[in-house]
Amino acid sequence: MNNVSIQGNPLYINYEFDFFTFPVLVACIPLSYLIPTIFIIFKVFKVYIRQFLGKKDDTMNPHVFLVIVASQITSIFYMISDYITIRLPFSGILTSWCASQEPNHLLKMLFFFSIYFTFVSWLFPFLLSALRLIPVYFPRKHSKLCARITKFALPSIYFYPLIFTFTLIPAMGTCRQLLGPYQFGAIFIWFTGNWFDLKLINGIVLNLAIWLILCSISNLMLYLKLKKLKSNRKSVILQRAEMSLTLTTFSMLLSFITNLFCAMIFLIFPSLTVYFIALRPFANDCEIVFAPWIFYLTHPIFKKKQRVACKKEVSRVGTLHTTY
Repeated sequence: MNNVSIQGNPLYINYEFDFFTFPVLVACIPLSYLIPTIFIIFKVFKVYIRQFLGKKDDTMNPHVFLVIVASQITSIFYMISDYITIRLPFSGILTSWCASQEPNHLLKMLFFFSIYFTFVSWLFPFLLSALRLIPVYFPRKHSKLCARITKFALPSIYFYPLIFTFTLIPAMGTCRQLLGPYQFGAIFIWFTGNWFDLKLINGIVLNLAIWLILCSISNLMLYLKLKKLKSNRKSVILQRAEMSLTLTTFSMLLSFITNLFCAMIFLIFPSLTVYFIALRPFANDCEIVFAPWIFYLTHPIFKKKQRVACKKEVSRVGTLHTTY
């Protein structure tokens, strides 16, 4: 990485951005799959509105659906913050503007939102797994328990990252040149002057480890329980719904692996970080893209014929032991 700010440096102030470069191409390619993904997310949201704010039915656990929708909408903001703090600065489009600025709170806020939504994205997989566990282990009162947990957990998810980022309040945002193989003008947004000079990487690694372990344990518990109940579930549609949510949950775990790998590289081999930091956004794209598409393409609630059949099945067997 680099500890020297480019602010006030005439070489960067006079930098001329060239659209026809490889970094710009790399920044534009993800738009080909991120924009369609946004449309899919809004389709999922539309179905949620129709199902639970319009005519309610029992085709899906409403609390599970709410968490998935909240996660996917939040991923849009994660996507935007990722572009502003990583992809666009790498391309050089912000270099001249950033070099003309003094270290300021605006740049700090851009960096903050990138870290903030990263933390938020790690909490949804565990909440989703927990909500799917409750109907299996507490079938008689799962509705009340899910409602209480969701009511408390969703606001907490958006507050939780502040515990690890509040030290950025007095900090100032800066722009720095990327070292290594990057061209002149490829920059990244960073900060300086935070409280206690705490390193955010320590909180990041701690959270990655904790939430990955909790997600793994909860999904293992769910798998073992569903395996026992499988003989009682004759409906193919219900099994597809369960499989859809399982695949969706696992796709949400991809960012754990990529971010943990990059964090360990940063701690153990700091000089190699510049080589992996450009790959991290593409790895995060796997979660942002796979989760909505898998959920939309595989869950019966988005297929009219299967949704009707699922309603009949639910009315026949009831909602006990349902995690879909």
